Order: sequence, then structure tokens, then C-alpha cells
Amino acid sequence: MPLTAACALIPPIAMTLVLVTLSLSVTQQPVALVVQGTGPASMQMAQIIRSDTEAYDLTVTNAANANSMLQDEKVAAVITIPSSFDEQVANGTGKVLLTINNVDFDFSDDIRRSVDRSVVEFDAPSLISDELVNTSLPNVYHVSLDEQYIRETNVDWFHYQFVPTFVLLILNVGLVGTACLCALDRESKTAHMLALSPQRSWLLVSGRILGGVFACFVIVLPAVLLGVLVGFVSLPIGQLPALFGIFLGTALCASGIGAIIGTLIKGSRYVAFLSSITAIYLFLLGGGFTTIELVPRWLQTLSAFIPTRYSIDALRQALFYPNPAGLPFSLLVLALYAIACVGVGAFLMRRSWTT
Repeated sequence: MPLTAACALIPPIAMTLVLVTLSLSVTQQPVALVVQGTGPASMQMAQIIRSDTEAYDLTVTNAANANSMLQDEKVAAVITIPSSFDEQVANGTGKVLLTINNVDFDFSDDIRRSVDRSVVEFDAPSLISDELVNTSLPNVYHVSLDEQYIRETNVDWFHYQFVPTFVLLILNVGLVGTACLCALDRESKTAHMLALSPQRSWLLVSGRILGGVFACFVIVLPAVLLGVLVGFVSLPIGQLPALFGIFLGTALCASGIGAIIGTLIKGSRYVAFLSSITAIYLFLLGGGFTTIELVPRWLQTLSAFIPTRYSIDALRQALFYPNPAGLPFSLLVLALYAIACVGVGAFLMRRSWTT
């Protein structure tokens, strides 16, 4: 049976793709390198960083472009070898400058350890092996790191990864629920009755879409309150309107996409299965399983076209960062995606009632 074959094969394949993606996210650090010094010590330090292809996914550029890439989250950190590096090395005060997008503690530490390794290799190459960096011995040239962080936050990895589960919950409820409702309308012939109803079609279509949105809020609000009670989530009072906008935009996207799947795919069982898989991959590609800055560049580019990327980014900014500078942009993009998803879903749903 095709359904049996799909149920047997697709979950292992999906899990394999998830594991491959996660394995790629913990290898190279996407960083920009700015080399301002021109002396032999600067060139040596730059060459060490360039040659460490296991630790860095490197972009060599100038300071202005590097800062722009950091703010746009195209790189996770900027390593700068200053123009005075050679003179500082000569008198034992050499510094490599490191600016990190510190989305969480573990993420920042991963990058810092990679740069520490490069600095130790410059100071004492004999201390470097494939598996061990021994930093307990004296620093020969006294080259150190001058670290700067672009965010004020104290979030750890667990809380950083826990918050997106609210987005996954909305996706599953809104997408699967609306898709199955639309599929059942067709199978039970309810769709033809709706087409003949004296009510305006836009009211009936809105009822289907808003039913999925309402179900999302019925599920996610108790989940958020439970997270607050057990201490997993802290709700800033000033960000409550933004949180409502994030949940609403995500729920509208989920219901709209569910309507598209429910009207294009025949068979409620197939619809349920496909919509569930779609929810998982929207969550994965949106950065729900890992920090998006750590995934390969092609996946970062792809995630920019996924609506859940902006749901998850906005949710993390609203809850974790005192100055969520990117929140208005994320909310705007999410609103545009919500309008597009609902518009396409409503159009296909209404057309399916008469076909």
C-alpha cells in the first residue's frame, strides 16, 4: 500500500536529513576576518586562521563590510588583526580583536575556543595537536583576545532552544488542523454545501482559517503559562504586544499553508501525514533545531525565505534581548508572509468547493 510504504520510509529519511543538518551545524564557525596589519606577525596570524578550515567558514573582507555582515547575521563573529599588531607583539601586548554575535553562552564559547586555539598556535605551535590545546604554559608573545559582544544577554543554550518549541506547537496545530479540516470538507461533500450556502464565501473561508488560528491560541497560551510557572520562560511585560503579534502571524501562516495542503492533496490520511512533515521542516529550516548562524551558508540563504525563520528570530529577540533591534523587521516580514499564505490558501480553498 502506498500509504504504508510512505509511513515506513519517510520518517527515517526525514530524521536522517535532520541529523545531517545538525551535524553540519557544529563544525565550522562562520566568521569574517579583517586584516589591518601588514607586518610579518599580522600575516602569520592571518595565515593560521585561514588555514584552519576545520574551525572556520571564513570570509576575508574589510572592517565596514565585516560589521555589516555581522549585523545582518551573515557571519557569527568578526576577527580583527589590528594595524598595530606587529608593534604590540614586539613589546608583549599583542591582541586579536573578536566581536561575537552572542546569541547564547554556548554559541559564544564555541567561537571563542576556536580563536583561542589560533592564538595559541601563533604563540607556541608546539602546544597544538589535532585533539588538544594546552593553554596552561606561559604565553610566549603575550598575544591575547580582546572580546566584544554585540548583545546584552545572559541566556543559555537550553532556554535559547526551548523557546522555539512554541512555534513548533503552533505549526503543528494550525497546519495539521486546517489541512485536515479542508480535506474532510472535500471527502464529506461539505464543500459543495458551503458553495451553495447563502453566506458570503469570504465569511466561510475566514471561518475555516480563523478556526485553525483559534485552535493554535487555545493550545499555545496554556503552554506558555506552564513554561512561565516552571521557570523556563520569563515574559517581559513590555513585549507582550510583540509576542501576541508573533503568535498571531505564525498561526495565520500555519493555517494558510494548511489550507493549501488540504485543498491540493486528496485523502485525509495523506494530508495529515504531509502537513505534519511540512511543520517539522518549516521548524527545522527556520532555525528551531539549532542556531541559524552555525548552519552551512546555503541553508542560511534558504532559511531567509522561510516564514518560521522570522517567527523564531522575533520570539528570541522579544524574550532574551533588552534591545531587540531586529524585532520590527522580523514582525513586518512575518506579517507579509501571513497575508500571502492566507491569501493563497483562501483562494485555493474557495476554488476547491466548486471543483
